[in-house]
Amino acid sequence: MHRDVTTTVRVKLHSLTERKARLVEREYAAFQDAVDGDNNANLYSATSQQAGKVRSNKNPREDTEQPVVLRNDCIAIEHDEETVLSSWWFKLPVYNPVKEQGDSIWVPVHVPEKDTHLLREEYICDSELVYRDGEWYVHLVCERSVAVADEYDDVLAVDMGAKWIAVSTFLSDRDTQFHGAEVRRVREHYKQLRKSIGKEKVRSGAQVIERIGDKESRTVEHELHQVANELVARARERNAVIVFGDMTGLRFDNDEGRYVNDKTHKMPYAKLANILTYKAHLDGRECIPVEEYNTSVTCWRCGSQNTRREVQGRLECHDCGLEDNADKNGASNIGQRAVGKDIQSPLSTAGAVVAQPETQVVLKGPNGETEPANSLDPEDVGLTLSEGSPRL
Repeated sequence: MHRDVTTTVRVKLHSLTERKARLVEREYAAFQDAVDGDNNANLYSATSQQAGKVRSNKNPREDTEQPVVLRNDCIAIEHDEETVLSSWWFKLPVYNPVKEQGDSIWVPVHVPEKDTHLLREEYICDSELVYRDGEWYVHLVCERSVAVADEYDDVLAVDMGAKWIAVSTFLSDRDTQFHGAEVRRVREHYKQLRKSIGKEKVRSGAQVIERIGDKESRTVEHELHQVANELVARARERNAVIVFGDMTGLRFDNDEGRYVNDKTHKMPYAKLANILTYKAHLDGRECIPVEEYNTSVTCWRCGSQNTRREVQGRLECHDCGLEDNADKNGASNIGQRAVGKDIQSPLSTAGAVVAQPETQVVLKGPNGETEPANSLDPEDVGLTLSEGSPRL
C-alpha cells in the first residue's frame, strides 16, 4: 500500500550580485502589482499568468504580500560540487528590463542537508519565491509516493482537545499519554499580549505587533511537530496504526459561548492532523481519521451515553459506574470505532488491517467466554468490552 507524501523544502538564496539582487527585487515587486490588478506590470510571461490565477482564486488584500508563484517548466535546480561559490544553483525566471523580455538567472542557494534527496525533477510539483526577514527563499513543494504497512499489532487512538492538544491511548491496554500542554500555554500568552497591546497607544501597539510578527504561529507549529513526533514514536514501539478523531465541523456544530468557542474553535486541530498524517506516512504506517461525534459523552466500557461531566476532566457513567479521565475515554472510543465496534468505517475498509497482537482487545462475557473486539458485532454476542489480556 502506498500513500503520497508532500514535503516543502525551503532553499535560501545567498551571495547575490547587485544585478541579480535588483532583478529578483524587481520581479517580486512587479508580481505584487500584478496581483493587485496592474495589467501593465512587466513580468516573466509565465509568472504573469500565475499572478492572474492568484488574483482570481485568492482575491488578496492590497496591503498583503503574496509569494511569487513560479511555473515548474520555467525553473530548475542543479547540484555541482565543482563550483566554489555554492554547490546548489537555482534557475529563477525574471523579466529583464534591459532586454525588455523574459530572462532567467542562475542564483546560488543553500539546501538543507536532510532534504537534498528530495530535489529531483519528478518530485517537485510547486515552487514559490518568498521574502522574509530581509532574506530571499524559494519554497519547493515535493511530492512522492511512500510505502505504508498493511498489518499492525495494535491501535494508537488520538483524541484532540482544548486542554491537551492530543491524548493518545493504546487500544490493547489503554496505556495513555497526554501531549501538547505547551500549545495551550503559548496561545494563552499571546492572547493576553494582544489584549495588552489593544490598551496601549496606537503607535506603540503597532510597533509591538510588528516586532512580534508571526512568532506565535511559528512557535505553535514547532510544538505541533514535537507532538506529532511523540505520537509516531509511540506507534512505532508497538507497530500500531494511528487513528485520530476527525474534528471537521467542530467550528460549526458547537456554540458554547465566547469563552469556550475561543478555546476550541481556534485550536490548530487541522494543522496537527496534517502534520501527524504526513509524519506517520513517512514512518511507513497508516494514519486514519475516525468519526469523532459523541466520543466524549459515550462510556467506552458499556457504550452508554447516560454520562455526566460535572468536572470537565472526568466522566462518570450512570449505567456501569465507570469513572475515567474524559480525554482518555474519548480516545478509547475512537480506537474502538476504528476496529469496527460501533463504527461506520472500520480499518478494513480503509486499507489497513490490525494483525493479531500479543495483547489484544477482547469482548468478555459473564461466563468467561471471549471474542476479539472486531470479529463479531458486540450486540450479537451480548458481551461488553474489557481491557486487553495476553493472547496465548
